[in-house]
Amino acid sequence: MASARITSFLVKIASRCNLDCDYCYVYHHADQGWRSMPSKMSLEVRSAFASRIAEYATEVGLKRAVVVFHGGEPLLAGADTIAAFADELRGAVGPEVRLDIAMQTNGLLLTEAALDVIEAADISVSLSLDGPREANDLHRTSRKGRSSFDRVMAAYRLLEKRKSIFAGVIAVVDPAIPPDDLFAFFDELRPPKLDFLLPDAHHLRPPPGREAQPSRYRDWLVRAFDLWFDVYPHLPVRTFESMLDVAAGLPSATDAFGFGDVNLLSIETDGSYHDLDVLKIVRDGATALSGSVRDAAVSAVAASPGIEAHRALLRKDGLSEKCLGCTVVDVCGGGSVPHRYNEGGFRNPSVYCGELFSLIRHVEARLAEGLAAEPEDLGSRLPPDFDLERFELAETSGPAIRLLTHDARGAYLARFRSALHHASGLGRDVAVAATQLADGSEDALADLAGQPGVVAWTRAVLTEAAGGLVHDVDGKPLRADGEYLIELADRLGGGKPTMAVGVEDRWLRAPFGDQIVFEPTAVAVDAVPLVAQALGIVRSWRPALADEMAAACRAVQFVRDPSADPAKIVSYSDDSVPGALFVSVSQGDRLIDPYDLADSLIHEHRHQKLYLLERFGPTVSPTAPRVVSPWRADLRPPSGLLHAVFVFVELKRFWTHVFEIGPRHMRDRAANQLRDTDRNLELGFATLRTCSMTPLGDVLIGILDRARHQRPVAA
Repeated sequence: MASARITSFLVKIASRCNLDCDYCYVYHHADQGWRSMPSKMSLEVRSAFASRIAEYATEVGLKRAVVVFHGGEPLLAGADTIAAFADELRGAVGPEVRLDIAMQTNGLLLTEAALDVIEAADISVSLSLDGPREANDLHRTSRKGRSSFDRVMAAYRLLEKRKSIFAGVIAVVDPAIPPDDLFAFFDELRPPKLDFLLPDAHHLRPPPGREAQPSRYRDWLVRAFDLWFDVYPHLPVRTFESMLDVAAGLPSATDAFGFGDVNLLSIETDGSYHDLDVLKIVRDGATALSGSVRDAAVSAVAASPGIEAHRALLRKDGLSEKCLGCTVVDVCGGGSVPHRYNEGGFRNPSVYCGELFSLIRHVEARLAEGLAAEPEDLGSRLPPDFDLERFELAETSGPAIRLLTHDARGAYLARFRSALHHASGLGRDVAVAATQLADGSEDALADLAGQPGVVAWTRAVLTEAAGGLVHDVDGKPLRADGEYLIELADRLGGGKPTMAVGVEDRWLRAPFGDQIVFEPTAVAVDAVPLVAQALGIVRSWRPALADEMAAACRAVQFVRDPSADPAKIVSYSDDSVPGALFVSVSQGDRLIDPYDLADSLIHEHRHQKLYLLERFGPTVSPTAPRVVSPWRADLRPPSGLLHAVFVFVELKRFWTHVFEIGPRHMRDRAANQLRDTDRNLELGFATLRTCSMTPLGDVLIGILDRARHQRPVAA
């Protein structure tokens, strides 16, 4: 297995604090290592870390990373020092790496002057605030027990005026404060993000007050979820959003739910490397890893036994017997690792196991109630004469593709016009660009609005305008930037839209966070002619398919997976950037064969083609459970399996063509692909027949089952 890929760094720029919160895992739990740490990180250590992160970025091809300044209280190091450190880090990694820098603060030292410095350095700020005065002052007081509430609220008022850097609020739950009071308080404030955390605990140090009141945390969580679900769904509460994401099979944005991998390192003020900081609650030295920024590369630490032991706990085979036999384990994931600790180690259920189980079951019941109360809409808005069989085959799909793309074009244009209205408040230059765009010709604006990156940007603008935030696959917020709109104004009227191949467009890439690595410009330049060659192969084989791809697809981006075998060819599509094809063009130190690239382009086009159809109606019942993917041995929604079969049917046609009249060097490859595709189709159809499909989905499955045995026939 490849080493852990580190994309986040928690940097202890200051090790002391000007508050004495009694639940703090740094000062009031097992590990007291802070006492021997320098109070502030020295310039020497800061520079050494900058060199290490730059070295690591180059070594593993890191294109995006996050650095969180932490403590203690990071502002004890001074805003100027923090800003200078941020500049040094960005300078070290260079412009090829997007470095998101954040800070977690208690707010006591925030001033207008400090925020001027922090904002100029583009450092996002999260504030610790447990709720109204009675909640905040239960635990977040000075060493003399004095209230921190007024000073924290003053910091909040300063931050709410700095929307470009205010990331949200973190609140630690005390069940003594009713969730009704917390939600009423935060509903008045409307933070950009709200995170409720349970007090850190484990089996040797159980949650405070639970022995006397066994149900206090469970009852609080259930009531809080109901309030959020029924009354305050407009508040972006990460805890509950993540639970719904994991229940739906999506990645979790928090380590409290779901499985994952280690992607974070902590760096103490002395430069030493440490594991997840919250592990300090279990025992002295629990987070310690070998080496420091002075003498050890990040890659060496990422491959260390300590990190590998932590990674094992995030996989199913690292869970306890009780967890493995639990019906909600796929949602819970065993819970947060530090909360599993007991005398024998971490192979135990979470100390919050009962609470998590009750909450997950309650959430499932609430969702089921909602579905039962509202009958499923299994229909579609396709016209009665829409012919699915003609749609499936490129030679007869022309009228259907024109209908589907015309409908999408109108929807994207309407949403983009709305986004232009909301974006006018992002600054004078942005307002000028918005006006210029709005005054442009209808056709030119529609062509622009339908570009995949523009669709993603539009979604971010409209979500923010509605009081929410769009997040990338890593769970980080994506804020719509006005500069992108200014760039779009320069694109307006650029002529007839064509497929943009390898073009730099940050909003084509932003939704995928650190999960995807995009090829540098030098590789993209060499790969553009290869795309033309691959599309030429498609056109010489089936001109109708090439025309269909040109009508439905607007962009090609070049990606790679550094963690995969160098010989592996990867590609993907996502409906958040409709019409974009993401393909790999490299194998080791060379470009891939154009026939393999043609395969990837056809593959991802078929996904985009089915996405267009699914805009008109569902193919799978919304209540259909996930099924085991017959060729990947994991759970996935039936819609994903239908997409795979829809792709394989077309690829079988392609590789049959290559096997029969393609170049000699591709014959064995084609034979292998056909054998694998036939097997996958057989297994895929057998599984789909057990799934709850809509009428549209059932008809499509029948058409595909027949099509896999036929050759394409020209119209």
